[in-house]
Amino acid sequence: MDDPFAEPTDTRQAILGAAFRALCEHGYADLTIKRIGEEFDKSQSLVYHHYAGKDELLVDLLGFLIDDFEASVYASAFDVPPRERLDTFVGAMTDPDAIPSEYGPDGRFMTAIVELRAQAATDDAYRDHFDRSDRVFEEFLEQTIRAAAADLDDEREAAGADADSPGGQPAIPPAEVASTLQTLSTGGMVRWATTSDRGWTADTQRGARRYLETVLPDVEPSG
Repeated sequence: MDDPFAEPTDTRQAILGAAFRALCEHGYADLTIKRIGEEFDKSQSLVYHHYAGKDELLVDLLGFLIDDFEASVYASAFDVPPRERLDTFVGAMTDPDAIPSEYGPDGRFMTAIVELRAQAATDDAYRDHFDRSDRVFEEFLEQTIRAAAADLDDEREAAGADADSPGGQPAIPPAEVASTLQTLSTGGMVRWATTSDRGWTADTQRGARRYLETVLPDVEPSG
């Protein structure tokens, strides 16, 4: 992924950038304030002045990144068709190195996120972050799923087909599809980071596309 801290605007962002780079380089287990300080171009004592330890710093880093993602969603920064956006999201979570850097994380950062997510099993601050992170991503996915379903309705209408659910199937809530994709992607992220085999990634992506092709025609309309 592109470095979100390439041009920090204040000391906090400079410290978070140092933590971001050190985390990608060393991972959670081997990360220390000293190693963060080595990526920081000012006095290492400033890191200690702002943060009590690496976990407080990393939780702030995660919060900054999700704030940045949420702002990008509100600003409509993801300028690709909704269906392509969904495919890119699943791809990024199952094979991040295959996604262009401006759209996806790199593998080192993905592995670090899996390590940090594991801390949430026993640390409330990490748990609170990942509760929020999942909500933000599910809202993004729900919004994108609604848009993809609307595009599909427009295509069917242009082709002279009935825009209602094919076969009279009950409408599917977009939140249900979003939750399914988010859970699939989280599992994919963990599997990618904790195994060496990559044979499953293409099958998983095909399965996700097949799932979307099945459910999108039945997603309930907006409003």
